[in-house]
Amino acid sequence: MTQATQTAAAAQDTLRHISETERGERARRAAAGALVLRVVELSVRGAPDEFTLRRARAEVERLEKSAEKSILLRGLRVLEEGATAGSLSAALVSYACELEKTRRLPEADAFITLALALDEGSGATALHAARLARKMGDRQRALVLYCAARDLDGGDGQIARLAAVGEAVVSDDGVRMLGRVIRGALRAGDAEAAAVGLEERAALRRAAGDRRGAARDLCLAAARYTDPVDRGRAAHELAGAALSLGDAGAAREALLVALAWGDAPQKDHARTRLHTLSRDLGDQVGMRRWRSFQRPSLVSLSAYRPAPAARSLAPRLLRWREALGQRAAS
Repeated sequence: MTQATQTAAAAQDTLRHISETERGERARRAAAGALVLRVVELSVRGAPDEFTLRRARAEVERLEKSAEKSILLRGLRVLEEGATAGSLSAALVSYACELEKTRRLPEADAFITLALALDEGSGATALHAARLARKMGDRQRALVLYCAARDLDGGDGQIARLAAVGEAVVSDDGVRMLGRVIRGALRAGDAEAAAVGLEERAALRRAAGDRRGAARDLCLAAARYTDPVDRGRAAHELAGAALSLGDAGAAREALLVALAWGDAPQKDHARTRLHTLSRDLGDQVGMRRWRSFQRPSLVSLSAYRPAPAARSLAPRLLRWREALGQRAAS
């Protein structure tokens, strides 16, 4: 039995166990995913089975409408058309990404591990597998996969730099090592890798109680990100860090960045948080401006110590927000 078929069988066991121990929609989705993995295993063996394929499609069709269901159906079409290892691996990676978004990490790990077994030369897949291992608390496996991703990328590409960020995060001296990785990314002109490193360093600093340092890192990360969704996410995190400092003005500026640059859910959440912040500060004008009659997709909790900070970051963030607007207009 090849490594890919062994991995496919192990992934099926993981999904079956989840389908038997969980309830509701998660159990149904895991059961459908296990059937899809059975089809993958048969395809890898070179013995595709039409009955198993039809059964898997029927189970997926019964799932509630979702992005996950659409991805599974696309994967089945790839299998029906005679999948190559590369195309099949790409379909599995897409599904793992969707599972990760909904925080079903064991299922995501099963799919990404199989994707890597099918396409062992993919640094991007190894990087994704390493991130999942880190999120699941498997530090040693994460390190091995980060090293593999770096080597597959030749040691000096963007994937290698992102892998270096991950290695630093799971190291014993994360803040210092991330500083070195961030400087290396900036020297290479890789703003995105530098931004990822800054966001990860902010998380470590905040966990250690350095909230002002975390806020500075998040501000720099949001400025360096080029993708609007990444910038919106960092801006929301920056707002949280500012509120933990009692800096309501800086939180407002960060939320306005998220409102300008984020995707639809991020913008909706920014409006909700701006309304909550205005309410906690007694800002009647702000409450009227940001009031929404639509049900928010995310809950916005009251601010923590929403009082004016002695040294507010708001003026600096205002200048940065205006600079972003001018850059976008030019």
